[in-house]
Formats: sequence, C-alpha cells, structure tokens
Amino acid sequence: MKRIPSIAHDSEIMYYSAHTKLRVEPMQSAIESYNDIYKVAMASGAARFAFGCSFMYDYCRFWSGKKLDVVMKSMKETMKQMVFYKNFVMLALEEPVFRLSLRLTGQSDEHQHGDLTNVFGEFYREGGASTKLPMVMLTICFVQFYEGLVFREVDKARDSVQKYISIQDLSAVNMSNPGDFFRIFYAGLVSFWIGREKNDRELLRKGTECKDKIEKLVVSASTWNFQNKAYLLQAEAQFCERNFDVAETLYDAAIFSSKTHKFLNEEALAYELAGHFYLETGRKDKSVPYFMQASEKYNEWGAVAKAVSLSKYF
Repeated sequence: MKRIPSIAHDSEIMYYSAHTKLRVEPMQSAIESYNDIYKVAMASGAARFAFGCSFMYDYCRFWSGKKLDVVMKSMKETMKQMVFYKNFVMLALEEPVFRLSLRLTGQSDEHQHGDLTNVFGEFYREGGASTKLPMVMLTICFVQFYEGLVFREVDKARDSVQKYISIQDLSAVNMSNPGDFFRIFYAGLVSFWIGREKNDRELLRKGTECKDKIEKLVVSASTWNFQNKAYLLQAEAQFCERNFDVAETLYDAAIFSSKTHKFLNEEALAYELAGHFYLETGRKDKSVPYFMQASEKYNEWGAVAKAVSLSKYF
C-alpha cells in the first residue's frame, strides 16, 4: 500500500534536511531552521523531531559561538520542557552543555553536582538510565574533554578523549550530523595537545585523523563553517611536528578566518592556543598579546570566568 505523506513525515524530512543545511550554509543563520521546524513538528504531533530540534537549536548555537547569556536562557526553557514531557534522554543530552555554560560564565565550578532545582525550578537527577546511552555518553565525554582543553586540565582532557575514542570509532564518523563537526574538531585539538604533552603517538595519530576529516569538509561542504577549524588543527599539527614558522602562520590564519566567519568562541580559542604555542616555545613576550586578545574575546562571548583565568598569563 502506498504510503500517504503526512505532516509528521514532513517534519522528519525537514529535520534531517536542516542537518545538511548546516554543512553547506553559514552556520549562524542556518541554525534558525531548527526553530522553524520545531513549530511545525509540534503542531503535527511529531514530538520526537520537535524535541530533537530544540536540542539541536541550543547545541549548535552554543558551539557556534552565540552569546552565552542568550543561549543559556534558551537552554533553561528547553530543559523545563523536557522535564514536563518526561523526555529524559534529550534532557541528559542538554544538561552537560548547560553545566559547562555555568562554569564558563562563573555561575558554578567543576565541583557543583546534584540536581538542577536551583537553576530552572524543576527536578533532574544525574546518573539516571539515560546517561548510559551511547549518544549521551559521547556528549558527556565531549563536554568533559572540551572543558579540559579550555581550562587546561590535562588529566580530564586525556581521560575523557580516550573514553570518547573507545566508544566512537573515528573512522566510522561520516560527518552528516552537526554534532559530529564539533566533536571531531575538538577531539582533534585535544588529541594534538595531550599527544604533544605526553608524547603519545596514538593520540597524535587520532589528531591527524580528525584534522583530515575537517579538511575534507572545507572542500566538500563549506569554507565558511570549516576553514578556521582546519587552520587551527593544522597549526596544532605543525606545532607537534616542531615546524614553528608554519605553525605561526596557521594560528594567525585561524584567528582571521574565525573572525571573518563569525565564530567568536573559536576566535577566542585560536588566540589562546597561539598564546600557549608562543609560551611553550620560549617566547613569553610574544604570547602576551594573544592571551590578552583571547581574554577579550571570551568576555565578548560571555565566558567571563574563562576570560579571568587567562589573566595569569599577562
């Protein structure tokens, strides 16, 4: 019997089409598609895709560098909705990013645990069954190794990226989901950093694997979305290879591309990693302007606690 198209079916098509749109169109504007599809999906009763859109809308706005106060306000509303509809899987996906936002903005520290009652007036218990699902575990690992990278916590970054790699075969990631873009980008940065710090050849190899995937997206998908990421991964790779002159050029290219393509959080990170590069290669005086610019950009993003943490370098 021929299947009769429905609005719910259309919501599914639109949801996955939005993933493709984020590959090829400027991410900051393409993200709004999720908000539009959410309304269609809710009206049609396609709750699964509606909740997926809510999560992707918040998730992609955070990782693409939208102002943190605006993103956090949206995340609070999304989590309230997830509690109301008892969608604890989506809640478990959203919660780690929200906690990270709290730390970046100085509203909590890494030791804050327990429920989120004080944050959005509803009860949510950590460690439930939802957190054991592979996709949730990947998200938790991702947030932890990003946090380790940004706050220069070597053990946290190493342990979580290794756990992530043990769950996710990097060669099997086809880069079709926007979540893959960010996870692979930051897994590459962490792998290069920890591989260099610990002389871990396997992690350096994983860093190269991640770099290769992002480089392919520059060609096959979008220069706007991926050029700056490729430059920063290339800079870290050259740092590991001790090709310092090439690395210098690539760090500056990553900074310029991040600014041009409006990835504020990645511009801040590119300045910071360049600062660490100069510091670790014995050029402290040259590192200071990069750390100062990184602090300024983190403040502009809304990550005031992160910005303050950089003051020790200048």
